[in-house]
Amino acid sequence: MSKQYSEARQYIGMVQASMSTHPGWEGRGQPLHRESNEAEATKNRNVVCDNTFTANRSTPPPAQCDEWPFAKSKESGRQLGVSSGTECQQYFVGSETIDGKVHLYLSWPGMNQGKMPPAAAKCARASMPKDQNEGVGGDLGRFTTEQRLLGKDPYWVNAGQPVNAG
Repeated sequence: MSKQYSEARQYIGMVQASMSTHPGWEGRGQPLHRESNEAEATKNRNVVCDNTFTANRSTPPPAQCDEWPFAKSKESGRQLGVSSGTECQQYFVGSETIDGKVHLYLSWPGMNQGKMPPAAAKCARASMPKDQNEGVGGDLGRFTTEQRLLGKDPYWVNAGQPVNAG
């Protein structure tokens, strides 16, 4: 994943580390598998990013729902039996202005109380700035073309954490 999308990269790395299955994290979990059927990918997205999603007021607009594992993966929450995004880990990218400069940060409910997202969750979703969400999605599309990934082909997602971490 490109460092250009630092908050999306941090989010995916956090989810890979905090979910007990470590989806897509090489050396820790199992690879993701390409979902090439657009109708299935849309169904995946519509379950994880269903009408229970509300953009966090701290997320710089326009905010979007960002799901993990990707909707275009066989490991999407819907394909693992999730019926609503409320069953997923929840995150948001927020912003603070300090000395006139905007700083973005990743957070989740309970973070300030020292609580981690549920490790047993099968998916995650985040309130993400549009440029971060669509940038990662565009990179995924280019990657699948460059690597000639077909339906069900396995792949790893490097969000910057070392393979032997944790």
